[in-house]
Amino acid sequence: PNIYWWLVSFYCLFHLWLNIVAEVLHFGDREFYKDWWNAATVGEYWKLWNMPVHKWLLRHVYFPTLRLGLPRWASIILVFFVSAVFHELVLGVPLHLVRMWAFLGIMLQVPLVLITEHIHKRLKRDEAGNIVFWLTFCVVGQPLSVLLYYHDYLYEVHPYLKGSSS
Repeated sequence: PNIYWWLVSFYCLFHLWLNIVAEVLHFGDREFYKDWWNAATVGEYWKLWNMPVHKWLLRHVYFPTLRLGLPRWASIILVFFVSAVFHELVLGVPLHLVRMWAFLGIMLQVPLVLITEHIHKRLKRDEAGNIVFWLTFCVVGQPLSVLLYYHDYLYEVHPYLKGSSS
């Protein structure tokens, strides 16, 4: 059920809502996402799924750090770090708990990017990396993150919601 909720939420936000807002504001660039569901690697997924944020991170974090002389790998890790901090804030502030689950989930994407790129180069097939992406991100990662935040919210922020144990 979690993946259905996530896909419907993605469709409602990125396809419906952002296009409505773009129409009302006469915004010309309607490229809010590309075909992330076909990503051959996790790195490719992050470049395709949220184009406004991807372009913002490139413009304000990645390219400036390269101009400062940081190596490419360090700039990529810094981009994931900034994204992880924002993800944690977006979840932690409204839920009144900062547990670092979102932060950890985003930062664990860095080795997953390397692993799926290695698989893609080794097997020379898009399907293998895409399967790894769907399994690790959509089947395990998202549901696990939701469960961890739900657990912490239920037991720490609103302990009266967990019911009696008698």
